[in-house]
Amino acid sequence: MPANEPMSLEDREIVTTRVFDAPRELVFKAWTDPRHLVHWWGPKGFTNTFHECDPRTGGRWRYVMHGPDGRNYDNEMVFVEVARPRRIVIDHLSAPRFRLTAAFDEMGDRTKLTFRQLFETAEVCSRVKTYAAPANEENMDRLASQVATMGPEWRELVLTRTLDAPRELVFRAWTEPAQLARWWGPKGFTNPVCELDPRPGGTLRIVMRAPDGAQHPMTGVFREIVIPERLVFTFVAVDNEEQPLLEGLTQVSFAERGGKTELTVKTRAIGLVDFAGRMLQGMEAGWTQSIERLAELVR
Repeated sequence: MPANEPMSLEDREIVTTRVFDAPRELVFKAWTDPRHLVHWWGPKGFTNTFHECDPRTGGRWRYVMHGPDGRNYDNEMVFVEVARPRRIVIDHLSAPRFRLTAAFDEMGDRTKLTFRQLFETAEVCSRVKTYAAPANEENMDRLASQVATMGPEWRELVLTRTLDAPRELVFRAWTEPAQLARWWGPKGFTNPVCELDPRPGGTLRIVMRAPDGAQHPMTGVFREIVIPERLVFTFVAVDNEEQPLLEGLTQVSFAERGGKTELTVKTRAIGLVDFAGRMLQGMEAGWTQSIERLAELVR
C-alpha cells in the first residue's frame, strides 16, 4: 500500500467493530499467538493451514484457507506494525490487495476491536464488500468463541488490606525506588534493580532476585498517578534476554481510614509463553507476601 495513501477513505474501506467481554491483553493474544489465530481466522466453516506466521513487525504470514466447499485459498501477508497491545497493521499481498488495521481499545475489563480493510481502489472495495462484510462478522463471532476458551491463560486478582500507616506514607512506599526495593516481591526476594519514573508515561524497571539467585526482570509504564490516591501501571515480565513472558495491568488505590490506609490492588495478567501458567498460579501468593512486607515496612 503506498505510504502516501490516506488510511480512512469511506469508499475504499470496510469497517467492522465488535466489543468483547475480555481484557485487551487476551484479545490481542488471540491475534498474535498462532496457536489461537489458526482456530478462528476466517468466516464460518473455514479452516486454516499455517505455513508461516511471525506476528511481529516485518514478519510474514503465509497460510491456506480451506473452504467448506473444498476449495483452497492461498494467502500471503506481512505484519507492517505490531504495537502490543493496541494496534496491528497487516498488508494482504495476495489478490485482492488491502491493508488490514486492527485497533484494540480498553473499555474497563472489556475490549473494543475496530477492524478496518483499506483497498487500493473504490471499485475493488465495492466488488468484495457484499461478501467481505458478512464474512468479517462471522470472523468476529469465531474470535469471541476462541477468546472464551482462553480463560486459563489469564488471571485477575483483587486484594484489599488496611495498613496501620497514613496513606501519604504508603503512597511514597510505592513511588520512591529506595522504599519500593525493600518490600517488592515474595518473602526472601530482593531487588538489586529498582528504577522508577513515577509520572504518566514514565517507565519502571525492577529486577527481582530469588533466594536461589535466579533473576526475574520486569518492565512497565505508568498510565495514571493521582497523589496520594491512585496508581495505574502496565507490566511485562521478561526473561534475561528481554523476551516477554507475561504482561498485564495493575491498579492500586489508597483510601484514608482514620489515619490508616485501605490499600486495594487489582491486577490482571496474561501468559505469553507455554510455561506462564505457573507464574499466573503464583500471583496471589506473590502479591500477598509483597503486601505483608509493605505492611511491615510502613508500620
